[in-house]
Amino acid sequence: MRISKVIIFMVSMLFLTHFAFTQDFDALKAEIHSKLRDKRCNMPLSECSCPEAKEMKGYIDALLETGTAKDEIYYKVAKKFSLKTILDENVKKELEKRLTAEAGENRPQIVLESNSFNFGEVKKDQGKVSTVFKLSNQGNVALVIKNIKASCTCTTASLSIGKDKSPYFDTKGAPADWQMEIKPKEKAELEVVLDLAHNSVKLGDLMREVIIVSNDSLYPELSVRVEAKVLDREFSGQLEDGIRVIKLKASKYKFEPDPMVVKKGEKIRLVAASSDVPHGISIADFKVNLTIPAGKSNSVEFIADKEGSFPVHCNVFCGPDHNKMRGTLIVK
Repeated sequence: MRISKVIIFMVSMLFLTHFAFTQDFDALKAEIHSKLRDKRCNMPLSECSCPEAKEMKGYIDALLETGTAKDEIYYKVAKKFSLKTILDENVKKELEKRLTAEAGENRPQIVLESNSFNFGEVKKDQGKVSTVFKLSNQGNVALVIKNIKASCTCTTASLSIGKDKSPYFDTKGAPADWQMEIKPKEKAELEVVLDLAHNSVKLGDLMREVIIVSNDSLYPELSVRVEAKVLDREFSGQLEDGIRVIKLKASKYKFEPDPMVVKKGEKIRLVAASSDVPHGISIADFKVNLTIPAGKSNSVEFIADKEGSFPVHCNVFCGPDHNKMRGTLIVK
């Protein structure tokens, strides 16, 4: 009987010890996560679940399981993922001193004059907009830029050092054998181009990043960010080889888009499709008279050479409310 009580006591103590250890482990992990951020989206690590954040969390878990001290974990994370990942300014300052001492006097140092730019309100049909970020090497040995990579296919970036200019790189980044050197105290410019007409650009708030990879031991990866508030197109459709192409949908008893807005003097191509019964398009002021078979499409071209607001009618009987099927063409 005594032996049974002893066994029960020992099992209980083991359970309580394990429970206390688990609580301490979770609390320590939460504290470490609160002082770090994801290197891509810049969100606190405790709030982020993107692939890069998961990689960092897994790395931290592995260090905790081997009994690595908290301060040493911050150091190892900074070495592996960049000093940029340290969110807590006090921890960051201490690590910067340590890493600077390790790197010694002879090291490159990448410095950005600014790491963000906001285009403000822009419209989809503005096409490509760009800005330039200025950077320099404040170290005393050559700064080697090893890669430039955009976060989205709508974004490209090119590096200029003096008269030398790189190709424009997108989400694939630069080729493995590409690099450019910035001499000590030399300046460079990173041009970032955002294509607002790209399919990946949606209406509303937009943020894109370009990552710069270099041989700076403290900041091997830095990023610049462009932001914008994307509004609907001022003009309908989009330009293709100098022609404004508008995809028009006809159905009982409406046209989409309505109104159609175009620029005076442009050549317009209406590509019209019917989603139900036969329809037609009549714009008398531009001598447009097009029929659209049921479930099919048809197209017509004309020059918008007059300014104003012009009525659009369906010219094929499509049902009892046929006479109400109207739209508007606005030429600015």
